[in-house]
Amino acid sequence: MNNAKRGIELNEKNGNKCATRIGRLRATTLSKKGNISVQIIKRMYSYLSRAEVYYDESDSSACGTISFLLWGGKAGLRWSESKLKELKIIK
Repeated sequence: MNNAKRGIELNEKNGNKCATRIGRLRATTLSKKGNISVQIIKRMYSYLSRAEVYYDESDSSACGTISFLLWGGKAGLRWSESKLKELKIIK
């Protein structure tokens, strides 16, 4: 996903201060189009749903923005929601 790649780039540019180990792992998996389990899709949806309020497209140095992108950003939120609906896990 492009958002994860952008998050990795922005995090590196900001001295890698904005990502947890899990956030970096998630971004790596997404950017390399790795396999994503249903459990990870649930975690993505949960995190992105909560973290969207910290995303500010105009502030590419904000940790909230970078972390949100590392997890897939708005596209990741839409995708994870769609997958969970498809699997009838959420309505």
